[in-house]
Amino acid sequence: MNRLKDNVQKAKIAAGILDRKIYTGPLTVQIDITNSCNSDCVGCWCHSPLLGEIAMTPETKKKFLPYPLVKKLIDDLDDLGVRDIYFTGGGEPFMHPNAVEIMEYVKKKGIRCDMSNNFTLVNEKKAERLVKAGVDNMNCSVWAGSPEAYDRVHPNKTKEAFYRVEHMFKHFYKLKQKYRTNKPTLFIYDVISTLNYDDFENMVEFAFRVKVTGIDFTPTDIVPGKTDVLMLNKEQREWLADKVRNIWPKFHYWERKYNHKIEFRNYDQFLRRLQGNTEKGVYDQSIIGTIPCYAGWTFLRILGDGNVNSCLKSIRIPIGNIYEKSIKEIWMGSRQCTFRKHTIDYDVKDPYFRNIGNMWQREENGCLLCCDNLGLNLATHGGLQKLGPVKRKLVKLARML
Repeated sequence: MNRLKDNVQKAKIAAGILDRKIYTGPLTVQIDITNSCNSDCVGCWCHSPLLGEIAMTPETKKKFLPYPLVKKLIDDLDDLGVRDIYFTGGGEPFMHPNAVEIMEYVKKKGIRCDMSNNFTLVNEKKAERLVKAGVDNMNCSVWAGSPEAYDRVHPNKTKEAFYRVEHMFKHFYKLKQKYRTNKPTLFIYDVISTLNYDDFENMVEFAFRVKVTGIDFTPTDIVPGKTDVLMLNKEQREWLADKVRNIWPKFHYWERKYNHKIEFRNYDQFLRRLQGNTEKGVYDQSIIGTIPCYAGWTFLRILGDGNVNSCLKSIRIPIGNIYEKSIKEIWMGSRQCTFRKHTIDYDVKDPYFRNIGNMWQREENGCLLCCDNLGLNLATHGGLQKLGPVKRKLVKLARML
């Protein structure tokens, strides 16, 4: 049944893109249920100690979405046909007092439940509830493959915290074996900077050692004037790109050593970002504008203060607030329509895109820096490119369902 709902929603979205109309809600919605965080990752836009006076204020850190409001929001998203809810954002999801209950509620609705988290607040009791609920995926920000590197990139954490994270990964693996399930899939997400790039091979082996589903890498997305020191220079990028290209013999060795296989997710994208013209953190200039942006049909983000954004980098131009209007009204509203108009016929010179990027990025086009919706856009574009005349007719029929 869920697969049928997924396919119907994708077909309605595709029909909407082809017709330049809206027949349903987005496929994926990201919700920041809290701004509070127990970590101070050096590359974080909100809590890094390098941010100084522009770091998230104590008052803003207290912002979170109350449990009853989140439940109502999930109900409304379900009515819109949303198939994937992703918890992440300005804070650590598990800092929310009802985090596990919220994730369980998503799964009761038959919606895919995904998240980013730092994996330090997941204990054995929570882990068992997440496995039993059938939570689909957890992207776990570790940023290290050794306790020494972990200590460097998380100033308020200790080496002991790294060992606890390692223990919980192994515990999840045992739980999934116990309940004979592959959910949640666990991906280790590593943001690469000058403080940890030399730990790359340790990161890959760590993923094998703790038997997660896979790994995912991205170069740090800087805040100009604050976190520039974290950006790899040309020599560091070239050194790391060489390590990435030549990782496969060791990759296969670790497969045999640990009797486990992992996925290297977004390998090509990571390598492209390392090899591009990235001296100023402009990672995606070579690809942005070569395809349309479909985020206006496929995606929404809801922040801890209730503001709604059209994409992951449109924080400066919110399209509404769930304390003031329903999510359906916002999705169908004039501001979201304006976003769709500019993005579907993408022009890199359009001044509208100067509003894209985090609060301190003021490039001519913020999308060129590091598009966090790029993966979904590429998947959507690839799917549309595969539609022949017959499939296009079937897709358009789906708008009537």
